[in-house]
Amino acid sequence: MSDIRLPIRQLVEFLLRSGSIDSRFAGFDRALEGARIHRRLQKAAGEGYAAEVPLCADYTVDGIRFTLEGRADGIFTNETGVVTIDEIKTTAVPEEEICEDMNPCHWAQGMVYGAIYSAQESLPAVDVRLTYYQIDTDRILRFVRHFSRQELEQFLHKLLHRYLPWAQRQLAWQETRSGSLTAMRFPFEAYRPGQRALAGEVWRACTAAPPKRHTAVLSSPTGIGKTMSALFPALKAMGSGCGEKRFTSPPATPHRLPPRMPLPACGRYSPTLPCAV
Repeated sequence: MSDIRLPIRQLVEFLLRSGSIDSRFAGFDRALEGARIHRRLQKAAGEGYAAEVPLCADYTVDGIRFTLEGRADGIFTNETGVVTIDEIKTTAVPEEEICEDMNPCHWAQGMVYGAIYSAQESLPAVDVRLTYYQIDTDRILRFVRHFSRQELEQFLHKLLHRYLPWAQRQLAWQETRSGSLTAMRFPFEAYRPGQRALAGEVWRACTAAPPKRHTAVLSSPTGIGKTMSALFPALKAMGSGCGEKRFTSPPATPHRLPPRMPLPACGRYSPTLPCAV
């Protein structure tokens, strides 16, 4: 069985995000401000309000096990005794334009949290509440919808079935990529002095099991071939299932080359290796 770890927000935004290219309330500073507002609203909610509740569950669709994970902004029991999933959103949209159906992703995110939580706690129904904080006026607008557990489970399974074709393509690509990286050979006829030892340390750092995982800090003289000594074992390790992404940055010198420049050389002694940069 194949496994895919999928953040809940990524799932709903991949399937449901639409609309204009409005970029208001975007950027790093605004993200920090939004986090501060979240914490303030959560603290003001008082006792009985559980903030930042981690949620995780496995769902199997057509032989693929999806591990959904996320963090509900808040969970509490309202005055009628119904458990409520609170989804907080900060926005710069003018107050008069904020409405219940402003963004389907917001409801979907809360509903997926509700599906997981109601199943784990054996709840027959839950409320989902959207809390919008308008950053220019400091006004708070709230919208609440009631859902049965069956409704939420059906909604979640529909999302997963819509995501399934993309997941299948993603797994097929990962299989092709891993096979290519595993078959990749060192792109030069011989290692330079010291290059094999450096590559070995990078390999051990990339493939170490979590209890022994460590950060390798390597130093070598100019001309040893540091870029290839780091890239080659890191990519080979990725082919063996150790990691999904590799990040590299060039040195801050006037003659630096983009890190992608050495990559086509990896196919030099591996004719069947597909290399896309």
